[in-house]
Amino acid sequence: MKSWRPPLTLTAAGTLPGTFHSIMPRSSLRLSGTLFALLGTGAAFAQMLVPTNNASPQQLVQTMLSGQGISVSNVTFNGQPATAINDQVGSFNGVQSNIGLDSGIVICTGKVEMIEGPNMFSGTTVSPASPNNTADPDLAFAVATQRCVAALEFDFIPSGDSVRFRFVFGSEEYPEYVCSQFNDAFGFFLSGPGINGPFSNQAVNLAVVPGTNVPVAINTVNPGTAGAFGTPSRCAAADPNWQSNSIYYVDNPEPNPFNPTTTVELDGFTVPLTAHAAVQCGQTYHIKMVIAHGGDAGLDSAVLIEAGSFSSTSGIAVSASTPRNDGTLTEGCGEAVITVTRPSTTGDAAVQLAYAGPGITAGDLQGALAQVTIPDGAAHISFPIAAVRDGQAEGAELLTITATYTSPCGYSVSDTVQLTLLDYTPMQLATEEQWLHCDRDSVLLEAQATGGLGYITIAWGGNMQPDPFYAPGMEDGTYTATATDQCPEHIQVQVLVHSGCTVWVPNVITPNNDGVNDAWVISGLARSGSSVKVFNRWGNLVYSSANYANNWKAKDLPDGTYFYEVIDGRSGKQLTGHLTVLRNGRP
Repeated sequence: MKSWRPPLTLTAAGTLPGTFHSIMPRSSLRLSGTLFALLGTGAAFAQMLVPTNNASPQQLVQTMLSGQGISVSNVTFNGQPATAINDQVGSFNGVQSNIGLDSGIVICTGKVEMIEGPNMFSGTTVSPASPNNTADPDLAFAVATQRCVAALEFDFIPSGDSVRFRFVFGSEEYPEYVCSQFNDAFGFFLSGPGINGPFSNQAVNLAVVPGTNVPVAINTVNPGTAGAFGTPSRCAAADPNWQSNSIYYVDNPEPNPFNPTTTVELDGFTVPLTAHAAVQCGQTYHIKMVIAHGGDAGLDSAVLIEAGSFSSTSGIAVSASTPRNDGTLTEGCGEAVITVTRPSTTGDAAVQLAYAGPGITAGDLQGALAQVTIPDGAAHISFPIAAVRDGQAEGAELLTITATYTSPCGYSVSDTVQLTLLDYTPMQLATEEQWLHCDRDSVLLEAQATGGLGYITIAWGGNMQPDPFYAPGMEDGTYTATATDQCPEHIQVQVLVHSGCTVWVPNVITPNNDGVNDAWVISGLARSGSSVKVFNRWGNLVYSSANYANNWKAKDLPDGTYFYEVIDGRSGKQLTGHLTVLRNGRP
């Protein structure tokens, strides 16, 4: 026996003072008026989980548990023929409860009636009439000393290549004894062809935390905190990641015993979990579903298995990964990866593939295989397909890919995945040339993209500066914008920047006050620091300005030809030439 553990106090309001470790059967409590008197008049029980104990384990397995593709035989309970009713195995109706399963069978360390809600006691023990205290060797991984062992076993022949069923594990050990030495244990031990595990007859345990090989137990699936009588190190020893498993746990305390709202007696339980394994169709397998108290015989636990969920099919699944992970495939824009998966890895599996959809023809797809073979030892196979860019406006087209597999036992299954095929709209990139007046240090260049696929990025120049882009404003330049979409396609456009800073000296002015070409306007000349000098044909200076403002009109000078010297204040460049003055506007 394990060391003595502190007894739990019954927490239902109005119960007699004192400490208890077990209570009378729940059915007896309901037959007496004592409990109702203690709880007070008017207490309204919530909708509840309802257990029943009126069928033998054999009847329960054959008529309730087994589902599609399963043939059951040789049902035993605790090593004996399972033809007699046993108070540790029964059925349940969970439609009006929060257990997560509508119906099924239940296996308990105590009598099945103990699971019925509401949850009026923090620690319930309803001992079976004839407890079996012979330890099950496959539960020794969790606890050596076992009490009230309940082992339901049977043979079955699957018609498919996988077997699966859904279950919930719950216990009155929650939450006080989380991370303690008192850890009721259970397991689903599967053995048979192709199974190579560490348990009896090379069995494997299917009752594991999703995505792991960690057995489901009180110290592995719980609220993520140690109970009053536990230490975190004990849970960490069972599973270093035990706290992350709290997503699979449902806490089930009763907040108001005078007006109960809980639907299950168990203080805590798992969410519905799925046990599954790959099998060989037509072969005989054996499964043992066993639960036991760990150490002492106090605080009951139960495992509930969904009705009809113990089933076998030749599962096949087809999925698609698209370039943008949105289920669409655009013509000429990348490939979708089609993956066909099976639960078993035994033998070659030839899978037929079909592609259909309104308006879709064989020419719309590239790489669409009619058949793939998943080789022996592999669980899946993948291949790419692409939508052909035909240049036709067809709109969105729905493509359905169907994978069909026939097992060696003749069981045919199919699965489908859908993709939407889209036309590709070519990109267009619009920009504007920039005409400046030599008055801006920089100019903002922007481009607008239309069409294309998905998000479009725009960058400027060889070093791919992001859009918008500031270009120098005091010098002429040509700049390239590149647009890239998610196809990916690329398109480029060039933008010219006319700075207006190129000095251009006109050689004719007509200062006749008609508003046209009256002044000598030198384009691109800096507004300050630019000097001009004008000479007549004899070399005499007739006009000069140290900061020329484009305002000389040759006042008081006769028509004729003059000579100039212009020095740009920005560049220091000297320009010379001749200038003709014509007041009448004609040569």
